[in-house]
Amino acid sequence: MLNHSPEASISAKAFGKINLTLEVTARRTDGFHEINSIIQTISLCDDVTVWHSPDLFLEQSSYVLEPESDLALRAAKLLRNHAAISEGAKIRIHKNIPLSSGLGGGSSDAASVLTLLSNLWGLSLKSFEISNLAASLGSDVPFFLEGGTSYVQGRGEIVRAMSPIPKKWFVLCVPEVAIPLKTATMYSLLEASDFTSGGLSRKIEARVNGGGDFPEEFLFNVFDRVAISNYKSIASAFDAMHAIGVKEPHLAGSGPTVYGIVNTHESARAMQLLLELKYGFKAYIAEPVFDDPVSI
Repeated sequence: MLNHSPEASISAKAFGKINLTLEVTARRTDGFHEINSIIQTISLCDDVTVWHSPDLFLEQSSYVLEPESDLALRAAKLLRNHAAISEGAKIRIHKNIPLSSGLGGGSSDAASVLTLLSNLWGLSLKSFEISNLAASLGSDVPFFLEGGTSYVQGRGEIVRAMSPIPKKWFVLCVPEVAIPLKTATMYSLLEASDFTSGGLSRKIEARVNGGGDFPEEFLFNVFDRVAISNYKSIASAFDAMHAIGVKEPHLAGSGPTVYGIVNTHESARAMQLLLELKYGFKAYIAEPVFDDPVSI
């Protein structure tokens, strides 16, 4: 049972993600794109805590972003308006996931805020209500309500849970590049020849649900080509990943993070150090996460 005293807090780890596949199958009449994607939560995470408060406000820690444009605060206001309540809350977010990196930090924070404030405010919302709110906030937010390994379709609102992928380690290379309106810009660079049928995503779903692995040659991100062609720092990150022994580097989401998959923590750590010390990139290592991220 929740303690709703003013001092009580509820916390969650807002995990990041990578896209094992990201296929665009069509452009929709509403301007968005249809995607087929296998998404996996990873251990690199932000920390989100909420408390009761007379007012509703966001306290940022370790990052600077205009509060009114922060997706987490938008999620809180959307939830309060939907529930037609006047409750307040203090929301504190400590960022560990790099901003605008393609690792889903903002979307994960927003999903955590929806879940945490629903508990804090004692709301009894149906799961579809939370899912609809999440979908209205952004394409990745519905996935983060559950996390783990999922097959994602539509513009991101159709999420189907999968069996867990086999244990691997992920090496994350984060080049410094500013891409204004990043997601829209990256989609605008796609050509009709970049669209696919979604078959690679379906193959991985079938293999993993059948107890198999996900061969690296099945991994795919539609934005790899346009990112390498248009942004030198991202092309350099791909080159560095190849140089340290990553066979199949790919973008995470719309980038700019480039990730690779390795079998052991020792190999991942060695690659991280090479990326940082020899090539001058920010680099992280992470592992898949399958557990419920919310702890009360």
